[in-house]
Amino acid sequence: MNIVIAHFNSYWVDTSGGVEKVTCELANEIVARGHKVTILYRDAKEGRPYFALDKNIKTHNILYKEGKKVISEKLPASWRAYRELCRLFSQNQAQEINTAYKTKQYGPAIRFWLDRLRPDIIISSSLFSTAYLIDGAKTTVPVITMCHDHPDMRFSKLSEREIKAGAKSAVLQILLASGLPTAHKYFPDTTIKVIGNAIHAPLKMPLYKGEQEHLIFNVGSFSNRKDQKLLVAAFGKLSSEFPDWKVELWGDSSVKYARQVEEEIHKLHLDDKIHLMGTTKNVWDDVYSRGTICAISSREESFGLSLGEAMMMGIPAVGRASCYGVNDLIIDGKTGLLTGNKADDYADGLKKLLENRELRHSMGEAGKERIQEYTTKKVYDQWECLLNEVVEK
Repeated sequence: MNIVIAHFNSYWVDTSGGVEKVTCELANEIVARGHKVTILYRDAKEGRPYFALDKNIKTHNILYKEGKKVISEKLPASWRAYRELCRLFSQNQAQEINTAYKTKQYGPAIRFWLDRLRPDIIISSSLFSTAYLIDGAKTTVPVITMCHDHPDMRFSKLSEREIKAGAKSAVLQILLASGLPTAHKYFPDTTIKVIGNAIHAPLKMPLYKGEQEHLIFNVGSFSNRKDQKLLVAAFGKLSSEFPDWKVELWGDSSVKYARQVEEEIHKLHLDDKIHLMGTTKNVWDDVYSRGTICAISSREESFGLSLGEAMMMGIPAVGRASCYGVNDLIIDGKTGLLTGNKADDYADGLKKLLENRELRHSMGEAGKERIQEYTTKKVYDQWECLLNEVVEK
C-alpha cells in the first residue's frame, strides 16, 4: 500500500511535540509492516523531525521547491490584521480566514506532490490539513483525518471550511470514546473510529529506581495549557513537609512560559527542589526509570501520552478531574488521583501519594494493567485493519 501522511501543522523540523511523535511512530510502524510511506509537511525550514524516522520514509516540505522556499507560511499583513480584528468577535471566523487563505495558498503545491506520489490513501494529521487536501488540492484520494485534540475542547472552535472538509473524510479518527457524542454531533454522516495513541514501551524496560529517588516529574511542552505553574504552586505547599522529595520538569525550556515557571520557582525559594531539565530523546531511562509520581498538571490534553507512558512503567499519577485525555486514563482512587483545579486541591492529591508508599505501589500496578489497552500491537493492528478497509472500499 502506498500511503501519504499529511502533516501541515505549523512546525515539523526538530519539533518535539506529541503530534510529531505520534506521526513518526505511526509512519515507522506502517513501513515495518511492509507499506510505503511518504510524509508531506510544512515548515519555515527543511529538515528531519526530532523523533527517529525510518530511513525509507521520504519527507517533503510543500513550501519548498528544489531547496528554495517558494511559498510563505504566513498570511499577508492585511489578512493578518483582518483576521485579528475578526478574532475580537469570533474565534471561528478568525480560523475561517486563516484556513481560507492557506487552503488557496498551499493547494497547488499539495496537488503537485499527490500527482507525483499517487498514494492509495492519505492520513491527515489534523482537520485543517484535511481542508488543505480536499478543498485546496481537490484530492479524490480517500483521507483518514486524525483528531489529536479531544472533540469536546476542539470542535466548537472549527471553521466552517474545516467542518465541510472533515465531513468528506473517509474516516475521522479520534483518540477516546468519550469524544464520540461530540464527534457525531459535528460530523453526523461521517464514519468515526476510536483508536488511541500507542504507548511505545522499550523492548527491554529499564530498571525502576523511582522509590530510591523520591522524584515527582512532569513531561510535556512548557505552556499555559500544560500549566506547570500549578505543579510548582502545589509542591510549594508541601516541600517543607517532604524535604526528601524533588520535582523535575521535562520539556523545551527555551520558550517564554518556561521563563515564567522559573520565576515562580524562584519566588517560592524552591530553586534547589524544582528543576527544569530540558528535552530528552530517551525518556524511559532519563525520566520514567527514576520517577516516583507522574504529576500531569494540564488544563487540556488530547490523550496524555506521557501519562500513558508513566502508567506503562507502573508509576501512579495525579491529574485534574476536569482535564480531557487525563480523566479518561486515570481512574480516580484506583490508577491514580484526580483533583480540583486549584493549587490546594492538587497539593492534597500529591500529598496522599507522597505519604503512602503502599498506595503508590497499588495504584501504579493498577495503572499498568489499565494501559495495556494501548500497547503498540493492539493499536497498530487497529490502524492496519482501518487502512485495509478504506482502500478496499
